[in-house]
Amino acid sequence: MTRLRRLCLVGIAGAVAGTAARIADPSGSTGALVFLATGLVLGELLVLRSENGATVPLSYAVMLVVASSFHAAEFAAAVAGAELIAAVLWFSDRESGSHVKTLVLRPVVAAATILAYDAVQSVLHHREQLAVVLAALAAAAAAQVAVDTGARRLLRLRLSVSRRARLAWMAIASSGVLMSIGYRGVGGEGKFGVWGPLLFSTPLLATWYAFERLDAATRAYHQTIESLAMAPEFGGIVPEGHSKRVAALSVAMAAELGVSASDTRDLEMAALLHHLGQVTLDEPEDPAQRVSAAEVAAVTGEMLREIKPLAAAGDIVAGEASAPRRRVAVQILRVASDYDDLTARDGNLPEVAMETLRSAPGYVYDAKVLSSLELVAARAPELEVEGADLNV
Repeated sequence: MTRLRRLCLVGIAGAVAGTAARIADPSGSTGALVFLATGLVLGELLVLRSENGATVPLSYAVMLVVASSFHAAEFAAAVAGAELIAAVLWFSDRESGSHVKTLVLRPVVAAATILAYDAVQSVLHHREQLAVVLAALAAAAAAQVAVDTGARRLLRLRLSVSRRARLAWMAIASSGVLMSIGYRGVGGEGKFGVWGPLLFSTPLLATWYAFERLDAATRAYHQTIESLAMAPEFGGIVPEGHSKRVAALSVAMAAELGVSASDTRDLEMAALLHHLGQVTLDEPEDPAQRVSAAEVAAVTGEMLREIKPLAAAGDIVAGEASAPRRRVAVQILRVASDYDDLTARDGNLPEVAMETLRSAPGYVYDAKVLSSLELVAARAPELEVEGADLNV
């Protein structure tokens, strides 16, 4: 079932259920709660996606509305029902395995949302003043960010702290606050009812559309990079899969060494393309000789620096990064590439390859980088799965 069909199905079912609930209980809030629960389900199907595939669902904004306007029991019922329906829709997907951990993540974030909101309201004596309500909503939104980030680390889900991810959280929080104020009002004023969330969800939906277009452009960019990375493999210059393996190793080692997200992205691009320049070089007349690694790095670095978005990757490939943090990236790429050459190309066992790298003179490889490789290589099966998911 396509996403559009799921959205239409949920929207129609929610409208029917909400209308029936309002007819059955005209003076109660059941109908509004059903409508908002429908918004939670729709928000699970619409997400803001960052560069590495990490997502922030629009349902977090609707959680703020429900948490600020209903009692804890009603909030729990709405979230549980919405997540159950979302789970059914997820598991109808052939790739449902990636959603299992999300069933743990969402309730934890929901609990943090209402606990933070109620805590601030209790401290400020539940005064119906704009400053008090805004403070409680801000605390709930901050709790969502903190708990989602922490839970993703524990559950080993994709995590992003990039500029796009920060913009996504800002859009969720600001829209959630506006939707909440529009629904509940403050001090009996400004209350729009269920029309409030609908009205103030417009900027959030516009943001979602912009993210979707940006994500499509990002995917096209990475697919182009991946195609270029395969050129040396098609030419028989490097073993099949060399670029992807080196990229996966490099990203994992960067995580062990605490390399920043932006530098890791540049390192990943450098790892994917570090042999590209070799396709432009003439093969030595003597088949027993090989083009020197230094010559390949210099040519590839020069090529990449001609493309502004890849200039930093070109510096890493050429080994000309002056900043200390860039020098770490240079060492990571060198170690990862040589390790893959020793294992995939020369057929050495991982233990033999590690011993060969460690036996080199101390000025060739950084000891900390070698240690990170040893840790990463120890979980090679897990690395292979993660490498397949890299957004490359």
